[in-house]
Amino acid sequence: MRFIILSALLGLASVSLADSSSLSEASRPSGWQTQCFGRVQFFMPGSQGWFNQLAKPPEPYKGNQTTPAIWRGNYGRDPLHSDKVLVQIAVSRLATLEYWKRDTSYFRPSRGEAQERVLRRQIDEIDKRMDELRAQYSDYYQNPEYAEAHGKLRNDQRALEDAQQHIGKVSTDILWVSEAIENFREQGKDTAQLEAKLAGLMIEDAKYPVDDLFEQEYFVELNRPNALAISGPYDFSASLWENGRIYTFQFGMEHNKPRSEQKSLEPAALDFLARFRARPEHEIPEEPGVCLPFGFIADNGNVPFDFAYRWQPRGKPALLYRIDQPASKEHLAHTLMRLVPNPYSSFVGIDSFGPDDVSFGFTVGSIVGSRSQRRDPERPDWHPPETYHLIAETGPQQQVPSVSFEMKIQDPDAEFQPFEQGQAEFKQILDSFLPLPGMMRQ
Repeated sequence: MRFIILSALLGLASVSLADSSSLSEASRPSGWQTQCFGRVQFFMPGSQGWFNQLAKPPEPYKGNQTTPAIWRGNYGRDPLHSDKVLVQIAVSRLATLEYWKRDTSYFRPSRGEAQERVLRRQIDEIDKRMDELRAQYSDYYQNPEYAEAHGKLRNDQRALEDAQQHIGKVSTDILWVSEAIENFREQGKDTAQLEAKLAGLMIEDAKYPVDDLFEQEYFVELNRPNALAISGPYDFSASLWENGRIYTFQFGMEHNKPRSEQKSLEPAALDFLARFRARPEHEIPEEPGVCLPFGFIADNGNVPFDFAYRWQPRGKPALLYRIDQPASKEHLAHTLMRLVPNPYSSFVGIDSFGPDDVSFGFTVGSIVGSRSQRRDPERPDWHPPETYHLIAETGPQQQVPSVSFEMKIQDPDAEFQPFEQGQAEFKQILDSFLPLPGMMRQ
């Protein structure tokens, strides 16, 4: 009987939560915008900005600039190693299709890297022989036979190191000349000299062998426009251009972790890319999954990820926001800071408060904060504007990981809203938090 009653109560709770989604959307304050991040959605004042509201309006990139990422995050677990991230994701600012094509002109199995690996192994072998030679002569620092043998090995090593640098330059020159030929053809210019130079570079490149790993690197068809992917023996890389942005994915690349394996990593990468899509800034996906800036990953709601984002609203340099899912450690750090005496009390007054309960919309969270005001011992009546820092956090709720949300006024000389107004707005944002619609249905 108790089981039946409990089931009924849980059913009512899920209905109430589902209803709250539509009620929250309908009650969105005028001038506010809907955002999603990770597995949650929330409202924000339109004036406070978000990904598209940077310090200045985003502009398409031109020329040979490197692709700037406005956001990076980690998602999933390597198929063979549970402690290793599956994919590292980067999202660019606005970029034209032509820029993406130039940016990915280098995107191909790297013959130069394979050639350098061959030389690196030869250099490492000489290092090993030097160690063996040193062990052979106990008086090596003054033995002429050792000095002669060591000198020959060192000369061979220097030649290999010079060859490494030369290969790197040849590889770079091949890319630049190939791009120049393409640009000349588009402009109707004569490419004969460039093509002759490229032919000479290719002859020079052919002098250096590649290793066996190079034979395992190949392009992979993704069956979507403006997309490139390369599968390697230990990694998988992909680059997409969609909705005016470049999305870059590096699989199996986490450093200081065991190597991934192509036979398991490639299927996992292709599965991920089939579930990824670009999205408009304010679109709230209906299916279970994870929101990232201008993107969405559909999944079963159980895949781990580590997302964080900091932004400043346009025209408000003093104001800084940050959201983390799972929650950052800032809430704990700020709580513990209350135990540390203020070493500069003569010059700045600090009033810390919390932790206090706060509504996180779909659950209860905790808020801590501090208010700071500059002081001048020689002007006791001076009361400049306060700066403040608010941090709220909630624990995980079933399939929705913990969340932390921060608001910080960081420039005491800039104009900004007073603490009471900022705190009220901050709590209003927190109270709008809900799981994504697909997560609530689960």
